[in-house]
Amino acid sequence: MPLTELGGALLEYAAEAEAKDEGDALVMPTVRQVVRQELSLFLERIFDLQMRTYMEAGTARRMGQAAMYYQTPLPLEKIKAIEEKQWEMTWEASRRHLEGLQAWKQMMTDSAELRDLKEERVNDQAEDAQAEE
Repeated sequence: MPLTELGGALLEYAAEAEAKDEGDALVMPTVRQVVRQELSLFLERIFDLQMRTYMEAGTARRMGQAAMYYQTPLPLEKIKAIEEKQWEMTWEASRRHLEGLQAWKQMMTDSAELRDLKEERVNDQAEDAQAEE
């Protein structure tokens, strides 16, 4: 089911639920879950694209440096060997950046968990305030 169709169905259901005084309590957790899933998939695709771009750019830069160093024209086998070596060097250099991304991802996961805990506390306080009235 396309995301737009699902979003439309959820909005329609939300409007009907609100009319029946069921409101956000039933719909919003589902909407949040669907949005989080789609954002997660989108971020994975963006990460794949950025990683590929990083690798290609690093290899191209190193190949340009190698072309300035070696005599030209080079045989195809030599070019392939240089390209493979440059790709490996780019991959090694990327490990430092990947470790930073992993730390950032952990920080984002931790902050999402904190947000959920805060949201639960706010909801509990609101329920307590309503119960006291």
